[in-house]
Amino acid sequence: MRIDPKARISGWPTLILRDVLRRLRGQLSWTLQDLETAAGSPAGKGRALVKVLRVEGFVEVSGRGVWTLTQAGMRFTAATAAPAVSRATAERALAQFLDRVRQVDEDPYYLAKVTRVVLFGSMLNPEVQRLSDVDLAVELVPKEADYARLRTLNRQRVEELAGRGHQFRNFLEVERWWHRETFKFLKGRSRVIALADYAVEKSFVLAVPHRVLVGEAEQIPVEEPPAPVVSLRKRRPRGVPF
Repeated sequence: MRIDPKARISGWPTLILRDVLRRLRGQLSWTLQDLETAAGSPAGKGRALVKVLRVEGFVEVSGRGVWTLTQAGMRFTAATAAPAVSRATAERALAQFLDRVRQVDEDPYYLAKVTRVVLFGSMLNPEVQRLSDVDLAVELVPKEADYARLRTLNRQRVEELAGRGHQFRNFLEVERWWHRETFKFLKGRSRVIALADYAVEKSFVLAVPHRVLVGEAEQIPVEEPPAPVVSLRKRRPRGVPF
């Protein structure tokens, strides 16, 4: 799905609405306060925004004061404003990506390995010849099963790169560098590849049409509804009038 980067929806920039919903799509449901936080809006502004999203069919009520994304909303979060590319270009980019997947798994330099690659988006439709991008979700796990050993290897890699002048943004990036370094390599600075973290976007990816290219297929876990609360009426003791 491609969107016009200059377009507006009910006065809101389309790209801003897309990005707001992207921040929420990892949650099964959310409140107006969550929406305001995702949009960076002052308290009390969420009602006007959720009204716009509901009119467009992007969200729906899932409980009292609780909202969730619809399938249309999910598709909207995957929209891109990048220029379209030919299917041949997309297929070439996908082949290059899968080559990088093999390189990651075989090269001991990388501290992570790829356990799952899922393709979703417009490339699954063979009738579409001009594609917005190649939507992929990748799952990474450490090659080192021992967590203490992984932290040691990760710290050594961080110190090595810092010695070469690399600057890390924050503590979280340092701690997760084993994951981020591999993820960046797989992305390969490709404008055509739109890469998502499967662990974060799993609920979204499994809810839309998709194809597993590497690893095992999964199903969306079905949540059982909570058991109804049965209120037992106490019998009034004999002889008590109230």
